Amino acid sequence: MFIFLTACRNEERTIREFWAEFVGMAGTAGLLGRTVLYIVDDFSTDGTTALLEEMQTESSGVDLRIIRAPTNLGNQGAMFHGLRRVEIGAQDVLVTFDSDGEDDVNQMPSILEMSLQNPGKAVLIERGRRRESLLFKLFFATYKLIFRYFTRQTVVPNNFMLLPGTLVPVIQRSPLAAVHLAYAILKLRPPYVATVCDRRSRYGGKSSQNIFMLVSHGLVGLMLFFEVVVAKIFVLLFVFGLFTASIIVLAVALPVEQVVAHNILLATVMAAAAGAVGLIGLLLSAASALMLKLISFMLAEFAVDRQEGVTRQREGAASVRHDARRERFDRGAS
Repeated sequence: MFIFLTACRNEERTIREFWAEFVGMAGTAGLLGRTVLYIVDDFSTDGTTALLEEMQTESSGVDLRIIRAPTNLGNQGAMFHGLRRVEIGAQDVLVTFDSDGEDDVNQMPSILEMSLQNPGKAVLIERGRRRESLLFKLFFATYKLIFRYFTRQTVVPNNFMLLPGTLVPVIQRSPLAAVHLAYAILKLRPPYVATVCDRRSRYGGKSSQNIFMLVSHGLVGLMLFFEVVVAKIFVLLFVFGLFTASIIVLAVALPVEQVVAHNILLATVMAAAAGAVGLIGLLLSAASALMLKLISFMLAEFAVDRQEGVTRQREGAASVRHDARRERFDRGAS
């Protein structure tokens, strides 16, 4: 079976367009009748839920299954919430992606073909050309350099990926996947192949996320590799400290009359100190955000698991009572 997983929230204007394109892709690729699409409804407050239920009743050849989040978990939390609930066998494959249109569903047949050529390996997809502002592109290019420097990873993956069924149970047990699904998988070091897919325009136009939200998401994801990130930051701080101390010694050794040289040296010391403070602030901010995201998601999942356990317990008790009544009725009839 081919299992697909995505999440949406308040997409009543675009969810039909996404559904039509996905079903069309499945038909063209010959996947109808063998495809299950899980959509996590991340606590939509508009007409998205009703539209999903309508789509579920249509005879499309795609088995649409809706997972309703108990509260707004955010994109990463919703994807992991759905991942924990997908039904998948060892011989199946799972494709995760965003439903806003940027991840091109028409690329999925080629991704499935790549998986067939590399059995047992994940297919990680790095985004190529982007339809974003110049400022965003500059930030993202800088972030990729930072990510590769700190983690020594050659690929910067995202939600668009393919996972063999044997790998899914391992990911389901990783709490870090609730913070950044792709980076948590990369941290597990599974066997994988990588490819690049260009991003398209969104179905609904521009994203509601701003540059600061995206930068925060990237930095929190970077902290999943905290072992190497923290070590390298402390090395950089040590270098900053040696450099600053050398400049101070040089400034003290120079004659007081060389005012210009003194000012340059003092400015250099201040710049080095600012860089060190910035690194420390970056480390503390990203680490704090990571911990808060983990704690909030784990509390939400705990509440959901507890409620599901209570529901199963009640259903079990009702079943026992029903069986007991049935047994008494059968004994009376005999």
